[in-house]
Amino acid sequence: MNPCKICAAETKNSCSNCKQIYYCCAEHQKQDWKSHKTNCRPFKIVFNDLLGRHLITTRNIKPFEVLIKEAPLLRGPSQATPPVCCGCLNAIEPSDYINCERCGWLLCGNECKQKSEHKYECELTVQRGRKVNVQEFTNPHPMYQCITTVRGLMLRDKDSELWQKFITLESLENARRDSMQWKVDYETVCKFILKFFNTTSFTEDEIMRVIGILQINGHEVPVSDPPHVAIYYNASFLEHSCIPNLAKSFSKDGHLIIWAPRAIKKGDHLSICYSDSVWGTADRQHHLMQTKMFKCKCSRCEDITEYGTKYNALRCEKSDCDGFILPKSLNDWHKEWICDICQLQVDRGYVNNILERAGSDLNAMEKTKENCIKYVEHYKKWLPGQHYYMCEVKIHLIQQIGREPKELITISDDELQKKLKYARELIQLYEILAPCEVRMLGTLCFEMHSAMAEQSRRITANTNVTPKELLEESLMYVEKCVNYLQYESDIFVEGHILKQAKINRDALNMVMRM
Repeated sequence: MNPCKICAAETKNSCSNCKQIYYCCAEHQKQDWKSHKTNCRPFKIVFNDLLGRHLITTRNIKPFEVLIKEAPLLRGPSQATPPVCCGCLNAIEPSDYINCERCGWLLCGNECKQKSEHKYECELTVQRGRKVNVQEFTNPHPMYQCITTVRGLMLRDKDSELWQKFITLESLENARRDSMQWKVDYETVCKFILKFFNTTSFTEDEIMRVIGILQINGHEVPVSDPPHVAIYYNASFLEHSCIPNLAKSFSKDGHLIIWAPRAIKKGDHLSICYSDSVWGTADRQHHLMQTKMFKCKCSRCEDITEYGTKYNALRCEKSDCDGFILPKSLNDWHKEWICDICQLQVDRGYVNNILERAGSDLNAMEKTKENCIKYVEHYKKWLPGQHYYMCEVKIHLIQQIGREPKELITISDDELQKKLKYARELIQLYEILAPCEVRMLGTLCFEMHSAMAEQSRRITANTNVTPKELLEESLMYVEKCVNYLQYESDIFVEGHILKQAKINRDALNMVMRM
């Protein structure tokens, strides 16, 4: 029990946001809000010349604590998308849509006319004096490249409060100006807006700045199909790390949930990964340079071995050597690579040849159980088991072996052991390399839990472990699954896994108490 800040009465009711201040009733919380609100958030915005504006914690953060939950400042279709409803942003069926009677843009139903976001492109199209006419429904449509940019531009005259927030976000104009992406955006978006809408309301500089803000700060939001892009104000100040300390989830209404899978100390920088944590270093660096215009120097990128996991390594070319081939130094990713045991050196052409073939085969391959097993067997000559390509295939394989509960009880012991082995290895690996990839980790933990429960059912007197020990470990993994997926909405597969994991957890707890 803790004292109410206003009257000192003992209470268990804390501020739902910061959990640090206690109130005995809603009226006392409301009374104190004016003074408390500035200290309520567990972070603050700070500035330095290297990072610009970024966030640091103002107190210790507990595991699983939510730090940011916010609605989008702006949202719209991604820049490369087939036609979508301008209201809900879901895909349009060629045989089932309506046209907005004012502007002609496509909508999936009458209720989507009322969506506030659509009014911006609608108004600009009405000013144009001619409705849009969409005829192509399968490929990315060139007209849709402009919608989200137009929505950002229209904030200037239609919502000054949101505009002031939006326009202060980073656009990296100087870094982007001489890039190929700048030239593409200028031709396909900027010039298109000026010509298509026949407008002089916006300058080229304004349009290019808005495009930059969207590209640098945009989040892919998977609550629509296809995913759309959105800007979240506070989340825009989160810095990047390939080993971040925050995870990202979305509610079914598209609100962003930023939370901490692990404890964070007071004064620490807050970060998410702008790229994909499960990619290899070269791919992450290339993606960040192309999309965010910077070279990452986080602790993971500065360690060639990726914390000893050898995630990017190739096997040594010599048949009698168990070494791993990696670049000579951080600056040699595109130069010579060297074996860490026998010191054999190979040029980048050798490395490229293996990676290009492995990547091409992986992309072209139908991810069946049989194909995944063949891939692992074929490429184990060149790629160690923890290489990022091998890990991707093993994730597919784990999910393919015993996909349904009824199938799990029919698979062979060998297949069950393979599922257990790979799931355990990947959980251990990614809890080091990608601890905030919560959807992947939660799914892997559920697979591990299910396989261990089945293993306990098959246990014999000849094994070294007891059914109880296996059930205890199965319970541990299902509890980890619940923790990893606790903020996932039931509109996602992971949300359904969460629901089943909670049922399984409660059932296992009951069994363990018997």
